[in-house]
Amino acid sequence: RMPCRLPVLLKALLRLLWDVHSDQGPTPEPVRAALLHGATQCLILLDHCCQGQVKVLLAGLHSSCEEKRLQECFRKVQEST
Repeated sequence: RMPCRLPVLLKALLRLLWDVHSDQGPTPEPVRAALLHGATQCLILLDHCCQGQVKVLLAGLHSSCEEKRLQECFRKVQEST
């Protein structure tokens, strides 16, 4: 059931990561870190449900992304088993 929803879910999670990372508002750092961690965990779970398709799709993003915090999230997904 999840692979057919992969494009929509992946796009939403990546958008969440970007929005949290780039938010310049008054959001406290612990809240930001928790949101990034939660979205990363969701990406890992989605990857497991989709037999590694998320890792394949994120491979290009990981190498081209210059934002350190997002690179760390992508690295965690790539290294998950």
